[in-house]
Amino acid sequence: MNSASLLVTAAGAHLLAVMSPGPDFAMVSRQTLAHGRAAGLRTAWGIAAGIVFHVGYALFGLGWLLQAYPLLLELLRYAGAGFLIWMGASALRSSAPPTGGAAASTPVPAARHDFLIGLGTNLLNPKATLFFVALCSALVTTPTPIGQKLALAAWIVLTTGVWFSLVALLLGQPRARARLAAQAWLIDRAMGLVLVLLGLGMLLTPLMTV
Repeated sequence: MNSASLLVTAAGAHLLAVMSPGPDFAMVSRQTLAHGRAAGLRTAWGIAAGIVFHVGYALFGLGWLLQAYPLLLELLRYAGAGFLIWMGASALRSSAPPTGGAAASTPVPAARHDFLIGLGTNLLNPKATLFFVALCSALVTTPTPIGQKLALAAWIVLTTGVWFSLVALLLGQPRARARLAAQAWLIDRAMGLVLVLLGLGMLLTPLMTV
């Protein structure tokens, strides 16, 4: 298979992978439902920024670090699981508004906070690390022009950001959020439970290539 065919295959594989449910999807959903569309968008592009790091080391031949130092992947697994469980536990502490009173306003975090949550969620996902190393390994071992590698990197980053932005835009529609306002604390708890389960699954499930 020539480099052009490999690029098309890699681009298609990534598009399918990014659309599948996982920690990134859960975090964008939680941030959007809890704090609004803008927070979801910032989280989405924080995730895309994390992809820049993954693509950088995978496309340009640094995947050997995982083979030379497998402990790095284990440390990443524990850090990622801890992060998801911590975020989920925070969401589980959401409480119902006082009976007969107005819904309690949710504190709005700083803009960079949403971005960093997205960045951390993606960077600390060891399955993302394995996925990108596997996805790009053929391109590293096949003579591939630097321009084509950069084009693939740009495609991966942009499609990630655009996909999760669409998720945030759909879930963050003002009318939909207004209807859900009374149950916002229940939704936040439900998303918190999802994040905790994802974190526990990361701890208990042996890592394997996606």
